Amino acid sequence: MALYQHNSFIFSDLKKLLADLVAIKSVFPQEQELGEYIVSFFAKKKYQPILQKVENSRYNILLEKGKGDKSIILYSHLDTVAVANGWWTNPFKLKIVKDKAFGLGVWDMKGAMTVNILTFLHFQPKNFKLKIVFCVDEENISKGAYRLISSDFFKDAQCLISPEPAFQYGLRGIVIGRIGRAVYQLQLNAPSKHSAFYSPGFDLNFFLVDFLKRLKKINRGVSSEKKQFIYVRKITSEAIGMSLPQELFLELNAATIPPANNLTILKKLKKIALQLNNRFNNYFKIKVNLAQRETPFLESYEINQNNFYLNLLKKSIGEILKKKAKPYFRNSVADDNVFAGKKITVLGVGPEGDCAHAPNEWVSLNSLVRLYQILNKFLCQVDNSIQ
Repeated sequence: MALYQHNSFIFSDLKKLLADLVAIKSVFPQEQELGEYIVSFFAKKKYQPILQKVENSRYNILLEKGKGDKSIILYSHLDTVAVANGWWTNPFKLKIVKDKAFGLGVWDMKGAMTVNILTFLHFQPKNFKLKIVFCVDEENISKGAYRLISSDFFKDAQCLISPEPAFQYGLRGIVIGRIGRAVYQLQLNAPSKHSAFYSPGFDLNFFLVDFLKRLKKINRGVSSEKKQFIYVRKITSEAIGMSLPQELFLELNAATIPPANNLTILKKLKKIALQLNNRFNNYFKIKVNLAQRETPFLESYEINQNNFYLNLLKKSIGEILKKKAKPYFRNSVADDNVFAGKKITVLGVGPEGDCAHAPNEWVSLNSLVRLYQILNKFLCQVDNSIQ
């Protein structure tokens, strides 16, 4: 069962630990110093963290306690974004003004990291393994998350709690799904032709205009909370001298929602391009592909509203906040997408704050205490349900 401490003790521990974490620079991809601090912190508590190599000097940090054939994972990412212009405080020194704690990464996600750490230390599971993970590269292409899911450490995971920043619903919000995200590339080539023979049927850019208009077919729910959309990231086309353009390069950014995935969107883009080329008498050579990167692009997911762990978390939030929990779909990607791809339950519940990825980022200290209480209550519910 959980070891509940008086709020004043938790509040004090949170502030001290958060100040230490903020003081350590961990801007992507320089997470090593923060990782070393966490390893040392747990070693002083008589734990033996596992270092999981991701690349070069970048490591995930893994710990577990308890026994059983099922595990619950508390997740945090080590990296932050770079310091943006406009800070009124030192971003690497915790500044507290009433309930607001200012510092780089406090909302995304060092504040929640402190909650995860204290929850892991204080909760003593009886009927399952409690695991805590710290991943690198979340603010980039999720190299740490992909390394984690390929390991034996992840195999018995039933549910992962991701305390990314709470957005519109605050602490009562539970993220039960996220968009997928991919980048697509379209390359068009045309024969060399003197501009004296110009006709719209030979013009790559006229093709492009019609192609972009047809992308509306891919959009779904763009005025709602759960939306699928596609937009232009980059266009390159150039006419040299008195010749018509011979090459056009287009890059598209797409967000998907279930049941669509990155491959189904690719098929739609190819179909649109080929059908349109027929109208141009197949004058152009066309290539449509997913852009290449070191890790796969993230796929969308959504948890069933009747999910067992979701219901336990809803109950825990209701008991702590005296408010009804609000499951919702999030129009952004995170490491959560990677974990959900392994068909485990991924639930997001995070602290309140503002200015993630922006100057003057802050987190509510009171919401961190509440998050600690919610997580402890949830883990108690899980322990009792397994008996």
